[in-house]
Amino acid sequence: MMNFVGLGFQALPLLKSGLRFLRPLLYKLGPYEIRVGELAKGVNNLRKVRNRVRRKVKEEENQNVRPIDHEVKEWLDKADKILSDYKKLRVDIDGPCAAWWSNGYIAKHGIRRRLTGEINAIIERVNGLLEKAKNDKFFYWFGPSSSDADFDEFWYEWFESRIQTMDSIIATLQDSNVETIGVFGQKGVGKTALIKEVDMVVKRDMFDVVIMVNVTSHPDIRSIQGTIAGSLGMDLEEESESGRAARIWERLKNPKEKILIILDDMRMKLDFNKLGIPFENNYAMKAQEYDASSLMKIEDSPASYKGCKILMISDDKQVLLSQMDGKGIPTFSVEALTEKEAETMFKTMAEVIGDKNSMFEKLASQIAKQCDGLPMMIVTTANALKNNKNIAEWEIFYRNLTARPELYAKLSYGLLKNHELRQTFLICASMGHDALITDLVRYCIGLGFLQLHGIDTVREARHKVHWLIRKLKESSLLSDSFSSDRFTMHDIIRDAAESIASDEMYAFAVKNKKLDDWPDTKSLQSYTTISLHHCGITDIMMKFLESTSFLKLKVFHLDNKDSRLKIPDNFFDGMKELRVLILIGIDLSPLPSSIECLQKLRMLCLEQCKLGKHLSIIGELENLRVLSLSGSRIDSLPGELKKLAKLQILDVSNCFKLEVIPANVMSSLASLEELYVGNSPIKWKDEEGNKNGENASLSELGQLNHLTTLDIQIKKITHMAENALFDKLDSYKIILRDFNAYPVWDFKMQETSESSRYLALLLEKGFNIYHQKEIRRLLRRVEILLLGQINDVEDVFSELNFEGVTHLKHLSIVNNSKVISIINSRNADEVKAFPKLESLFLHNLENMEHICYNRLIDDSFHRLRIIKLSLCGKLKSVFTCLMIDHFSKFETIEVSECYSLKEIVWLETQDINEVQEIKFTELRSLKLQSLYHLIRFYTSGTSIEEGELFHEKVTNCKSMKEIFDLKDCGKRGVEGMTNLQNVHVEALPKLEHIWNKDPKGILKFKNLRKIWVQECLHLDHIFPVFVAMDLEKLEHLEVWNCGQLKEIVSNGKTNIMSNRSFKFPKLTTARFWKLPNLKCFYEGTHELSCSALNNLSVELCPKLELFRKERPTFLPEKVLISLFAPIHSS
Repeated sequence: MMNFVGLGFQALPLLKSGLRFLRPLLYKLGPYEIRVGELAKGVNNLRKVRNRVRRKVKEEENQNVRPIDHEVKEWLDKADKILSDYKKLRVDIDGPCAAWWSNGYIAKHGIRRRLTGEINAIIERVNGLLEKAKNDKFFYWFGPSSSDADFDEFWYEWFESRIQTMDSIIATLQDSNVETIGVFGQKGVGKTALIKEVDMVVKRDMFDVVIMVNVTSHPDIRSIQGTIAGSLGMDLEEESESGRAARIWERLKNPKEKILIILDDMRMKLDFNKLGIPFENNYAMKAQEYDASSLMKIEDSPASYKGCKILMISDDKQVLLSQMDGKGIPTFSVEALTEKEAETMFKTMAEVIGDKNSMFEKLASQIAKQCDGLPMMIVTTANALKNNKNIAEWEIFYRNLTARPELYAKLSYGLLKNHELRQTFLICASMGHDALITDLVRYCIGLGFLQLHGIDTVREARHKVHWLIRKLKESSLLSDSFSSDRFTMHDIIRDAAESIASDEMYAFAVKNKKLDDWPDTKSLQSYTTISLHHCGITDIMMKFLESTSFLKLKVFHLDNKDSRLKIPDNFFDGMKELRVLILIGIDLSPLPSSIECLQKLRMLCLEQCKLGKHLSIIGELENLRVLSLSGSRIDSLPGELKKLAKLQILDVSNCFKLEVIPANVMSSLASLEELYVGNSPIKWKDEEGNKNGENASLSELGQLNHLTTLDIQIKKITHMAENALFDKLDSYKIILRDFNAYPVWDFKMQETSESSRYLALLLEKGFNIYHQKEIRRLLRRVEILLLGQINDVEDVFSELNFEGVTHLKHLSIVNNSKVISIINSRNADEVKAFPKLESLFLHNLENMEHICYNRLIDDSFHRLRIIKLSLCGKLKSVFTCLMIDHFSKFETIEVSECYSLKEIVWLETQDINEVQEIKFTELRSLKLQSLYHLIRFYTSGTSIEEGELFHEKVTNCKSMKEIFDLKDCGKRGVEGMTNLQNVHVEALPKLEHIWNKDPKGILKFKNLRKIWVQECLHLDHIFPVFVAMDLEKLEHLEVWNCGQLKEIVSNGKTNIMSNRSFKFPKLTTARFWKLPNLKCFYEGTHELSCSALNNLSVELCPKLELFRKERPTFLPEKVLISLFAPIHSS
């Protein structure tokens, strides 16, 4: 038998020697694995912060029109670079040479040492950016991440399948032959999130307006119409659905605008006519025409569809096909993630990357597999577990998983420790899609559960609700909506919430389906909430409810469209514990007397109802905190409302027949904090038709010591009360005189968001603003200002004393014939003007000659990002040398129908050879339209740097000869690439060049994606050679009706060079129509490659030749032989 003991002693020196060799490796192993884990965790945190910042930037730019600090953009660029570097490094970290034990061998020490250095470097960069995001003041306004923010941008970066689908959808939307497309996939797969990302791209590049509407199973036609109209800046005053549809139809048919309507969550066929969406069953391209083998299509006429396109989203492809009556349309399927993609996504979001041997890592893999590749489940589950370090709870969570998707949300709900969060979550689920935060605040006040924690005022409640929403978003139980003052919830999570409410005997809810049967009486008596939305309630059912005692009921919500439904007089006798009563669309004339029994009622909403004259009973509900009669038919408010001493919110907005508020009612509401009376024709005391003084006066509002929010429309400025009311307001929307919608919706004032200060002012003839102290008070703190007629004012800034208006963010001046300038105190010292102004809209100022003719101090206009000018008749230039240094951060410039305008930038230059440099480094969008005398963008002898410009549109400028003047680029040493992506040139009869001169190859246009040229009758070519050689990203090229066009690419006056190679690897669409003198692509022999081209149209090009006399050295691609074959019109 072998002596193992002896062998052990003999082997001891060998083991010691081996340990001396292994010690440094073993020493390095622990710290290396730890650093990899720290790196993964840090990068994951950075990605989440980056996604949150990026999402908020998009929202601020596209919805709230707020400027984005340059440092924020720089921070985003650095974050993107780190994430890109990490992705490359991760390949080495996961490789066999770095792994501790892979394929049977130990990691190489040298490789790990090198990787450790790179890991440490990235960790340092990550920590630096995260610290900056935490400390720097310009990051404070970024809100919490939502579930959308958590997962949509994540997969666009990491999962190629999503990128391919998104690119295909965008390419199809660019096709002018396509009016309608469909997107389908199972619930939770991420259809809406993907289309939101598409929305961001097409809103920027392709469409003037993008409207996203949630349809649901039983579409509310009126609500959808309202969403469409609101996005278009329209006020729908028509009461009938058909009248509203007609108004929307006319607007959407506007040929000057390109509009995309996204219909999300379609579950049945819609009647587009009822919605007001123009649609014709005319599909020039059937589904089979999207076969890649279809290389060419000859059309009878150009299909430039300017107007409305429709993108439909549904769980069921058959719904999309039924909508089109079986006609073929392009449809795209959004598939589940692969098992590997799902696991990567889950582990990253749950923050368990980097520790391959941990139990958390193993459980993460198992849980991810149960999510079936559905991002919504992955996000909800990962966010629920990521802060939970208890392995036992992870194991319980895994064991409880089943195939039901809503279980994930239920488990996440179960992990909410805070009772307020749970209750708020269930309330949110009952409020429908895209609910207003303001309505949630009212709901919470009505239920009173916030008061248990010492929250008594509306302001405190609003702050608390925002905190609750933020926490629910962090748990992925709520999502961002289309605007910052709303929130929404995914259908899977809503289903789970309704199931929870039902299981806990919390709520009985029926939405958009016929209610055939009630629960038994015992069950009804246990519910705390009953919510009935459009479910065919009958009088018999109402009598059944009347006969039942609801011992625990706190919320009753009935939303109905049938005006025949009557509520029995004794209906509320059995609901004495009721706290919230919401009745919408009901005939309540007369009001049921049993409402008087609801002495614990805190919130009463009778909205869009027919109300009689006998409303005095409301005054008996002395515990009311919230009263809303918004949108109801009512002639006068009852005097008995003065008894409501605890009332905090009163909303009688949009009551189009409400004229009378009895005297002393308003002043009696001692606790009132928010008052909404906008769009209601109230005749305040001393107004015409109210001589006897029976109505309330505006001076009563000054007695409301707690009033912080006011929404009101006042017809006569002289009726402004002389009191300190306006100094106390935190937010207001005040319209002085009657402002109707203007024809150009861009110049209509933005809707207010929470805590904004909004003033629209139309002066009476001979009236001066500063005769009224109240208006001066408003102007001192106003953030959004619309000035209509301001009488004989010529210099807005000095005559209206705007030097003291320091909080103004958005200024619109419209329909003023006397205004000559905004700032024109030529003999004055330097002035400080509009330090916080972010957008400036000027419309129909027929005598305005210039915006500013003053020297300005440094802070003037330094936040201005958007300027839009229209119908400014005598304006000859937009910017002068006195202004240009202050306006360098513009992101959007739009000028239209200014018929005297000769140039956008005018600089006084003494020496024509002296190049003056102008910097628009932030400019992203430039649109010039119907400027008949516009010759050029800027004065000859100057040059402009447009570093961020990605969209340029110039149309109907009859005198313009050049678009891009590049001849001075070399003098100022500008190098590198422009960010220009889209160029649209139309109706420029004198245009000779789009690009006028090769700046010795130092300025590149490699980011160009779409070029549209139409009706430029003197243009003889599209691209000079130096531009055409670098169009690697070009996707779309259209040229129409250019009578003198001879070639697409020109070498200019220099000798023609042969054997050129032109490659357009991403070009998918090319159309050429009515080009009678087009002979060739390029005069010299050349190679031409368009490997992605699948949509080609050539018509009315009779002189087009297949090849030049000299054959190309390399034959073009087969598809392009078809492109330049002789084609003759009949």
